[in-house]
Amino acid sequence: MDIQKQIERFKKGYPFRRLLRPATVGDGIRKLKEDESRVLQQQYEGSLPEISVCKFVPASGAASRMFRDLSMLRETFSSDEAALDPEEKKILEKFLSNAARFPFADLLEQRLGEKIENIASSGNFRLVFDTLLGPDGLGYGNVPKGLVPFHSYGGERRTAFCEHFREAIGYTNSHGTVSMHFTIPPAFAERFAREEKEAASLLSYEGVSFDVTYSVQGPETDTIAVAMDNTPVTGADGSLLKRPAGHGALLKNLNELSYDCIFVKNIDNVAKEELLPDTVKWKKILGGALFSIQKRVFLYTEALSSSWTSETLEREIISFCREKLFMDLSRELSGLSGAGRREFLFRTLHRPIRVCGVVKNVGEPGGGPFWVEGERERGESLQIVESAEVDPDSPSQRHIWENSTHFNPVDIVCGVKDFRGEKFNLTGFVDPEAGIITEKTLGTKKIKALELPGLWNGSMSGWVTVFVEVPSTTFNPVKTVWDLLKEPHQVE
Repeated sequence: MDIQKQIERFKKGYPFRRLLRPATVGDGIRKLKEDESRVLQQQYEGSLPEISVCKFVPASGAASRMFRDLSMLRETFSSDEAALDPEEKKILEKFLSNAARFPFADLLEQRLGEKIENIASSGNFRLVFDTLLGPDGLGYGNVPKGLVPFHSYGGERRTAFCEHFREAIGYTNSHGTVSMHFTIPPAFAERFAREEKEAASLLSYEGVSFDVTYSVQGPETDTIAVAMDNTPVTGADGSLLKRPAGHGALLKNLNELSYDCIFVKNIDNVAKEELLPDTVKWKKILGGALFSIQKRVFLYTEALSSSWTSETLEREIISFCREKLFMDLSRELSGLSGAGRREFLFRTLHRPIRVCGVVKNVGEPGGGPFWVEGERERGESLQIVESAEVDPDSPSQRHIWENSTHFNPVDIVCGVKDFRGEKFNLTGFVDPEAGIITEKTLGTKKIKALELPGLWNGSMSGWVTVFVEVPSTTFNPVKTVWDLLKEPHQVE
């Protein structure tokens, strides 16, 4: 997108998504019975030797948000006249009373050369937080979240990055090789390479080899920032200020992978090792659901492309779309016959497929599954929608949003090839009108930033989408440092 087009987009804005209703169990979301789950898991396990599979993990994000509360304390203690307000006092007390429970506690004390409580008792809080967050200490205020220790197993610490290795062994092990792809910030490439060697060494007892590849968010996807009057913001040297365009910019990275099956998961959604069996089980179930759907879709699209369908087969395809994909095509098919009917059915199914695990809504921030109006050729479609895409001034739209039953934990398995085994060009299935404009601050100045259609939102709008309810035990994100104190991350 060139500069002038970006400025026009800031002026024009993006339209809000038009929600029709939340996706619910039986109306957009599949809730599997135990025997169904078992069959799908077995189907995935049986197919694994014959397919290529990879785990795709966006790992570019910094840990700054995770440590926001502690960074606020650090700033306060950096002042010559440090005075904590009541909220800051609560945060400090919470940190000190739980300091020993954090998985990085021993690393911090090694750097400090003394117990945390001893330094805290002397009142030198600035040293503690400088050492934890500053560049001359552990640097957690600015390192990628993937490089922060999430769990401590006695003397063995594992970062979020390392835990993804351990998890992936359970469901991406094909012929003794575990394939993973991480998107990372280029400045930390050496750190990730060292961490990869350490992770492979720690897990050598598993008898597998790791095929790990990396990519960076392409600078060509960066977008400009503008002031509130939509004039471009420039830096001190007069050059345009550019910013990363959100995780939607990673579609290019995903598009360069050509595996048969790609699991997408956030870097911060990993749990301690004892909870892995449930996660692995449900990853296999989601993979089996993908293969089950692909088998039928490939059969139908091959038949439709060859024009050797019959009325009986067309009725079967329409029934499959209704029963398995929640697609009621009656309105779109009315008035069509012969070649036009076959062409429409082919276009409906000849797309990348994603099976998304969704958990019951427990108030976590983020997007959820909804029926949305006017996506592509259909009157309605299943989409993952973020709150920023919903009109806040519309009572009816807010009501639909607030009555959603499920949440999207970014637990997705993708099929990006067609019945011929040829990879789809994923850029052809993006909704360009599903981006987001956000307000940021630059010093004391308010600015606006442009985010491309999100990777699992607008960038996948044109995919065949299936939602499957998964248990909340598979969703254990670490959004703030306090989440590390929760049971899924505390090792006894």
